[in-house]
Amino acid sequence: MRHLTGMVGACLLLASGAVRAQGPGPAAAGANASGFKPTVDDWVGVNAAVDNYTLGLERHDMAQFDRAFWPEATIIAQPEPGKSFTMPYRAAAMPPPAPPGGGPLPNAIGNGNPPWHLSLSHHFEFQSPTRATQYGYFVSVYPDLKTKTTIVGLPGHYEDVLEKRKGEWRILQRTTVIGAK
Repeated sequence: MRHLTGMVGACLLLASGAVRAQGPGPAAAGANASGFKPTVDDWVGVNAAVDNYTLGLERHDMAQFDRAFWPEATIIAQPEPGKSFTMPYRAAAMPPPAPPGGGPLPNAIGNGNPPWHLSLSHHFEFQSPTRATQYGYFVSVYPDLKTKTTIVGLPGHYEDVLEKRKGEWRILQRTTVIGAK
């Protein structure tokens, strides 16, 4: 029994030394240069804003989509390197006008199948108690039930500026970059 107690003690000493050797713990690592440490509510709030965008878009739920953005929010779209345009955030959820002569609207790959937007990862950084940024990857896929095939569209990433007002986080500006780093 003494041998087992000694081994457990040695393991605890090694483990505590390894933790100290790694430097400051997660709480200090979460602080920014100004010393702000986000709360759990801050983390949940920024995640909720980003999720409201994706779920509102996918479910065609404008109320949920609106909860992702502040009313004056903009989206900067970069459909390819060197091209950029800015629009009010609501324009991203509205389909483009139908082409003359009717028929299904083509999507990014040239057919009328609506895409699924797959959000892949999110990285948040808090600059202050009321400002944060988010960088996240996405890919669009276009399922075709008739042919039982799926086409993967170009990948991209989001660069968001989020702002907290009256305890609520929302996106103030979203840059959508398609197909480039």
